[in-house]
Amino acid sequence: MHLFLFAFFVAILALAGIVWIVLRHWKAFALLDPNSIKEEQERKKREQLIRQRFDRFHLNQMEPVKRLGRGIVRSIALSFARMEERLRSLETFYHQAKRPFAHVAPSTRERLLTLLSEARSLMRDLKWAEAERRFLEMLALDARSADAYKGLGTIYVKQKMYDQAQETFQFLLKIKKQDDATYAGLAEIAEQEGNVPKAEQMRLKAVEMSPRSPHRHAELAGFYLARGEGAKAWPSAKRASDLEPTSSKYLELSLEAVILLGDLKEARTRLDRLRLLTEDRYRYQSWKEKVEGMGK
Repeated sequence: MHLFLFAFFVAILALAGIVWIVLRHWKAFALLDPNSIKEEQERKKREQLIRQRFDRFHLNQMEPVKRLGRGIVRSIALSFARMEERLRSLETFYHQAKRPFAHVAPSTRERLLTLLSEARSLMRDLKWAEAERRFLEMLALDARSADAYKGLGTIYVKQKMYDQAQETFQFLLKIKKQDDATYAGLAEIAEQEGNVPKAEQMRLKAVEMSPRSPHRHAELAGFYLARGEGAKAWPSAKRASDLEPTSSKYLELSLEAVILLGDLKEARTRLDRLRLLTEDRYRYQSWKEKVEGMGK
């Protein structure tokens, strides 16, 4: 026991001696810590500042690239959004084209179809005022009815109300609901204004919109014949006659074109066909004299 107490006392003295030595030489020990050295601390601060500047420089250099990347991503997203919207619009337009009155109630749709049928019948009877009233009633029920606008445009042309017709047809072009009748109407307006190049362009557009319509080919042929251009008139006149071979009117148009061209053989062939089709002997005799006059 005495030995243990003696050893404990010696240990206490040794520990006290160590503490006294450390406290006495504390400044020397502090110099051994690089973090306590002022120069070392300043060096670390400089390194930190340099690193921060480098990071900022790196970020500034990369920012245009990031902005460009974000811009490209936004552009791609907007392009896809526009494409999706365009596809939806096309799909809507397609369904409306297949079913023009699908967006209105069934009862209203039936009324629109009835009015359209009545208006077209009245137009065939040349009852323009009553037909116009039907088309206007259609627009009161459905302000987007392209059929009503087309009908009104045709009526205004027939009545030589060219300002109203022009406005109506231009509206159809704007909403992309034009057809061959739209271009035919614009052609007639251009002719009245003396704008021959535009009239020709519109006639060609009308044929392009309805290539199987003999009437549109005949209108184009008549446009060229009125200007003495037999070479341009002949293909359209022949096409009209081929599309409706039982029509004496289109056959006479083609006969006029070949006479203007001076093609005696083709003129005689068409005169023979006309003899079998027409019931008007006086008109046939008139054409016969013209053809016989070609050989003199």
